Amino acid sequence: MKSRTQKSEELKSLKAKLPEAQITVFTSFARAGEKGLSVAQMTELKRLLRGIKSEYVVTKKTIMERALQQVQGEPKSRESADVYSMDGSLGLVVSQDEPYDLAKKVYEFAKKNTALQFFGALLNGAFISKEQFIEMAQMPSREVLIGRLLGMMKYPITGLYRVMTEITKKKS
Repeated sequence: MKSRTQKSEELKSLKAKLPEAQITVFTSFARAGEKGLSVAQMTELKRLLRGIKSEYVVTKKTIMERALQQVQGEPKSRESADVYSMDGSLGLVVSQDEPYDLAKKVYEFAKKNTALQFFGALLNGAFISKEQFIEMAQMPSREVLIGRLLGMMKYPITGLYRVMTEITKKKS
């Protein structure tokens, strides 16, 4: 059991990380009656997150709740981020990096390791549900979206070029 000073240090540390985070994902790595993430899987997750300026934080729900209250106050949007209603042992993925990249990587990890469950996320201070987080994680990458946009912009011009080419062939 941790001493009061250790808990207060955890609270200070978490309060320092939360305001700087672009996204904070609420996860469960173990639930009652189910097998949770193994030490090797947890190490793999932490190694994956280290590469993208992120961190996996495991602490008590009370400390999480206090850190969230002290950092955000009591906004109306935070009511759905009630950590006490989330089942199992909770962990937070705190990231200062691009939220979409983090969402994709954590989602891919969770597909391989089903013990990791999502409850939602704080994205730039606003709580998003589990479904919205998964939708965000399944979105195509920025490069793919730009490629699609360029293809859509190029299509009318290439179509016009083909029509004009056929017209000149017929006239010749």
